[in-house]
Amino acid sequence: MENSIVKLRGYKDGLHLIINPKVSLTEVETAIQELLDSMNQPLAGTSIHIDMRPLPLSSEDLKKLETHLTENYDLVVSGVNVFDEKDESPILAAPATHSISQSLTNDNQPDFEQSQIVRQTIRSGQTTSCLSGSMIIYGDVNPGGEVVAAEDIIVLGALRGNAHAGAHGRLSSVIIAMELVPLQLQIGSYVNRPPVGQKPRGYPEIARVGAEDIIIVEEFIKF
Repeated sequence: MENSIVKLRGYKDGLHLIINPKVSLTEVETAIQELLDSMNQPLAGTSIHIDMRPLPLSSEDLKKLETHLTENYDLVVSGVNVFDEKDESPILAAPATHSISQSLTNDNQPDFEQSQIVRQTIRSGQTTSCLSGSMIIYGDVNPGGEVVAAEDIIVLGALRGNAHAGAHGRLSSVIIAMELVPLQLQIGSYVNRPPVGQKPRGYPEIARVGAEDIIIVEEFIKF
């Protein structure tokens, strides 16, 4: 089930914990535990920002929350951003950007003219590559199957095998799947191996290199 209370996003200045404050501190702490428990990689020692609206969390609540994050998850809270009610809701912010030099701009958006479209499921033992652009798969990638692309990989089905985007070192590449339960993800030289037996979350997800130079997997909303 989607976590509607807290979300984790990677921006150019680091990771942001985005909180919908129309709940109690206890509910926020429970939502944070569920979010961090569902992640593919531990974040111990990571510096994060907190983004939220004013009330109902008081300054005392925020101090308790910072202590909770530090003592229970070994996270370092580097700042708190409080948004006015007129501002765009941070909970609906676009997916993460990151601090590496190759960010998604108009000059390096995916070149879909160079894309390869695969209209079949990639089965165990099969490897399909597109080393000139992005790859779009109308089907699944089964366990034991592998897809490799110079740019992005988009799976309009379940990704249960291996996927390597940015095969020539393009770290701004992303991997998107309607159901993202892979054996291994790789973007450029960064590798992510999710826990064995991970269950689908019930919504499309996107994997990208985040601000802490790790692969972050989160709900896919839009580019």
